[in-house]
Amino acid sequence: AEAGLLGVVAPEAVGGLGLPLRFAVPLLEAAGAGDLPFPLLETLLLARHAPPDVAEALVAGTARGSIAWGGSLERGAVHRAPMGAAADWLLVRHRDGAALLPIAACAPREAVSLDETVPEHALAVSGPPYAVMDADTWTALADEALPLRAAQMRGAAQAALDLAVAHVSARRQFGKPLVAFQAMRHLLARQALLLEGMRGAIARALARPGGDVAHKAAFLFAAAHAPAVAEAAIQAHGGMGFTWDVPAHRHLRRIRALEAQGDAPALREAVADMLMEAN
Repeated sequence: AEAGLLGVVAPEAVGGLGLPLRFAVPLLEAAGAGDLPFPLLETLLLARHAPPDVAEALVAGTARGSIAWGGSLERGAVHRAPMGAAADWLLVRHRDGAALLPIAACAPREAVSLDETVPEHALAVSGPPYAVMDADTWTALADEALPLRAAQMRGAAQAALDLAVAHVSARRQFGKPLVAFQAMRHLLARQALLLEGMRGAIARALARPGGDVAHKAAFLFAAAHAPAVAEAAIQAHGGMGFTWDVPAHRHLRRIRALEAQGDAPALREAVADMLMEAN
């Protein structure tokens, strides 16, 4: 917050920089690569869309926020809220769009989550919302989250691949480094190519406004291939890749959690239906 990072895409009126979404991509890639224990994606989006008083506190770092990507206010319970128990403000789905709740109106409990660093929480909602946002706001926020989530997944996958490259460059087998073997070089090269594909998909998605389909495509590309990159990095470590001593699994966990928060299977079906109807 002191460096101004939490307000990169927030309006200038609340202390942000008011920059386009593409300026958040390097931040989220770094967060994924560094296994950052903070709900950065949710904070950036809340600072961009929340009422001015809440957005200003988020940008300044005097309040924390999170978004429950699953459940709804009508059901009285929401879930998939990254670090929801540590938040001051929680955004949840509402039949008319989205509702912003103070954490005092929620009863959080830690849910089963793959991500050790940024655990998810489920929350029972009992109090009234502080503010209600219309359906267009929630739709815009959820759409903006897709390429940014892809950027975070790409950062985590890149970090896992970097670990693999460092390992096979130093590990020797039959008198030479593992990276000298053609099969290993091909394995790593394929993962690097997938990472470049993710970079291109994210760049295309954020190159111009109104890229709804491109936003979905960027996320689905990352959801399909970022786990494969991280898994290949674990494989490159051999048997030790499955131990807690090698942090590659932490990046895979982050990727899988982000994939679930974006509900990749449902989105993939929705895009397929849309394309078939268009044809």
